Amino acid sequence: MLRIVSVPFLFRNSTPKYLPESYNVSHHYGIAILDVIDSDTIIATEINDDFLSLTHQNKNSLINCNLNDNPIWNDNGELWRAICLSLTDKKTQAIRWNLKNGKVNNVLNCSIVPILGPEGKISTLTLILSNDSAEIAFADQIKRFNYYDTLTGLPNQNYLNEIIESELAEKHPYGEIAVLMINIQKFQRLNESYGYEHGDIIIQKLAQRINFILPENAILIRFDGDKFTIVLSDNTVGKIQREAEALAASLHHNLLTPITIQKKEIHLSISIGIAVGGCSPAESHYHIQHAHIAMQRLKTTSSNKTLVYQPELQVRANSRLILEDDLRKALKKSALTVNYQPIISLQNGSLIGFEALCRWNHPKNGMISPIEFIPLAEETGLILPLGNFILREACKNLKIWTDKYQNISHLVMNINVSGLQLLQDDFVSIIQEAMLKSGITGQQLKLEITETTLIENAEIARDKLLDLKALGVALAIDDFGTGYSSLSYLNLFPIDTLKIDKSFVNKMSATKDSYKIVHIISTLAQTLGMNLVAEGIEEQDQMMALKKLGCQAGQGFLFSKPLSFENAEEYIRKELTSLV
Repeated sequence: MLRIVSVPFLFRNSTPKYLPESYNVSHHYGIAILDVIDSDTIIATEINDDFLSLTHQNKNSLINCNLNDNPIWNDNGELWRAICLSLTDKKTQAIRWNLKNGKVNNVLNCSIVPILGPEGKISTLTLILSNDSAEIAFADQIKRFNYYDTLTGLPNQNYLNEIIESELAEKHPYGEIAVLMINIQKFQRLNESYGYEHGDIIIQKLAQRINFILPENAILIRFDGDKFTIVLSDNTVGKIQREAEALAASLHHNLLTPITIQKKEIHLSISIGIAVGGCSPAESHYHIQHAHIAMQRLKTTSSNKTLVYQPELQVRANSRLILEDDLRKALKKSALTVNYQPIISLQNGSLIGFEALCRWNHPKNGMISPIEFIPLAEETGLILPLGNFILREACKNLKIWTDKYQNISHLVMNINVSGLQLLQDDFVSIIQEAMLKSGITGQQLKLEITETTLIENAEIARDKLLDLKALGVALAIDDFGTGYSSLSYLNLFPIDTLKIDKSFVNKMSATKDSYKIVHIISTLAQTLGMNLVAEGIEEQDQMMALKKLGCQAGQGFLFSKPLSFENAEEYIRKELTSLV
């Protein structure tokens, strides 16, 4: 649960837009290279300083010594057993290594990676060590990036979602909240007139002014770009709307005084939409939406005013029930389709696969956004038949393409898996059946699973993922960095690929922190021998930066939007033509 804390503002003179050539990120991974002489003789030939620091040993006591005979390890044989298992299975072994140094227990994350020689024999082992301090530091960086705005130091939209879901409902279970959505009128014109650096200063100064007049029961959020959100909460039902309207009036009055930047007086006008209601998570998310609707209506009509949204709760509930019923019917009638977004090699620009994405063209309402119907499917359990449909359809179509065209047997189909799907008793059987019916191999299929799904279902997930690996199926962590962001769990699961979430990619050319996060993830993937794929690439600069960081593949509008079956086939034909 995320606790509400007082966060100091991080105001700076400006936030430059840049893409650094390199960024110095400190990593603490202990590395040791071991030569395998025979099953009883394993010699350490190379050891880095971090390995020595983590194990509290000196180089002379380790180099050219047989690990099995070395008396310095006080670990009850843990390391040697893991090494023997790695030699036997010819697979990477991961352990939590309990190394005793005197009376102090030193617990390290340890991976033993076998390196096969030309004849398939293991000639070398690589030991990779890390401790929880690196994990904590990394998780802390991720948390700061995910929950706080880098320009103002304010909590961001992710933080808002967290407190809506837990903190406020717990603090005021029978009370009310008011959400104020604040938009700076014609902010883009200010950026164009004064420059983006001045625009950043305007945002910072406005945040200071708003924060100065906030009551104690208010939380200020940098929602997005030129928008702020204020959340007011109270145990007393009936008075929160008056407080919200009074606060809005104070904000309008405060902005009658212009903001001064380098002796220039800048007059700001704001629109404020207000939504009021209960604190339960189910209701609270709608308050954000309703406040935004009220603000948008003002934005298109007049400035410097406030509008309170009048909720129509019954109509909204009925609409949701209707949408759920329509989704059930669409699944029964096979009225949904699967689109395919190309995944491109950043090294040579070639097509290496597709990600299967569901689309719903409603007969009355037109295209329904996946942001709307996928969460609904997960909430109602419809994600199970929906996920099975996507799996079967994507596998079938990949087989059609590979049979029809030569030289594309390497293409891999990426398919997203939800937590409910993974928890099915027959999940592995469902995957195997789809492969058998379509005729594709495990090497042509990659399943994408979120961090949250893995951690919340760790024991069940690990067994099933190992079964999938036995079928040759590749595994990817989707939206890496947005969930638990724990390093130790990467050693628990047989993961092949990390997918960098598009939120990091979109901001990496604009903020120092986002580039730093991408750099860290890239280094982590390289250290653990995992592939790295970036989502949401929209600009050439982003692609070039990711390529320099060692990212192998990417997807996004820079290359292609998601394509229908026919358009995806045309994409394949063009790809083959370009190779001739």
